[in-house]
Amino acid sequence: MCRDARLGASRGGIGYHLAELETAARAEINVVVVVNDNGSYQQVRPGIDAAYGGTQRGFAGEMWRFRPVDYAQVAEEMGCLGIRVERPESMGPALARAFAADRPVLIDSVTDVEAFPMPSWG
Repeated sequence: MCRDARLGASRGGIGYHLAELETAARAEINVVVVVNDNGSYQQVRPGIDAAYGGTQRGFAGEMWRFRPVDYAQVAEEMGCLGIRVERPESMGPALARAFAADRPVLIDSVTDVEAFPMPSWG
């Protein structure tokens, strides 16, 4: 049994891997997944801005924004422990609880859609 698996996922990326939560619960794989839940595919926003000449209009926002989803509740429905974090000071206790759990955990960390990640080097 895996006792020290840790993963991270973006709000857009977790949609590709939700079924793995059920697999982890069924197979008793103790993994901790932290979702950066900014409600979007925010990293594609600059490209969409460029495609619309710098001013998004019409349905442009629908290409990169999502409706709210409580992924902690989704994780619970799949047999995992789900923890929702909405304030930065709650992250430390959430991580401590997750690492102490003897089961798979998903932490749904709600973040600001306007916060851009550091640019990659290259």
